[in-house]
Amino acid sequence: MPYGGGPRLCAGSELAKLEMAIFLHHLVLNFRWELAEPDQAFVYPFVDFPKGLPIRVQRIADEHSVLTGSTV
Repeated sequence: MPYGGGPRLCAGSELAKLEMAIFLHHLVLNFRWELAEPDQAFVYPFVDFPKGLPIRVQRIADEHSVLTGSTV
């Protein structure tokens, strides 16, 4: 994400970067990812996804939420 630089640097840029890092951390730890089309070929030397990269995301149930019934 561009925030600009110099004397008018966005005051919230560091907060936004921290929020993105925390979001990605939880996304990686709490969800299982897999390709929606697993047979899709990757072309060397450049990886190109003309239709994007469709994925399936499934929440991983952790022991705490299973034992307590928590959905958070």
